[in-house]
Amino acid sequence: MTAAVDLYRAVVLEHGKRPRNRGPLPCATHAADGDNPLCGDAMRVELEWRDARLSAIGFTGESCVLATASASLMTERLRGLSLEEARQISKEDVLDELGIQVSPARLKCALLSLKVLKVGAYGLAGEEDEEA
Repeated sequence: MTAAVDLYRAVVLEHGKRPRNRGPLPCATHAADGDNPLCGDAMRVELEWRDARLSAIGFTGESCVLATASASLMTERLRGLSLEEARQISKEDVLDELGIQVSPARLKCALLSLKVLKVGAYGLAGEEDEEA
């Protein structure tokens, strides 16, 4: 096993055990829920948008270590982005951030937070369009 693979596994385990941005946002302006019925993971992502930027993001729910680590890493990356920048985050970006090989059976776990974020981001766009 290479040192890089060991490092990425350590990062995933660290974020899985001590996730960043885990918890509800008292001032959330938008939220979305999602689940992975195959394994029982359920997640809520809450967003706070100010001045066209994501000023805060949090997540809650019951999820496996991989889904939790993925959400933690993704929320760290997203703070400060515009709506359009947040929409550009792809599944490849999330998987690259994890840095480990994810089996097809665990792919939905790794991408759950992205799926929920996309629901929230596109829902937000609909509201902005109505206000314009």
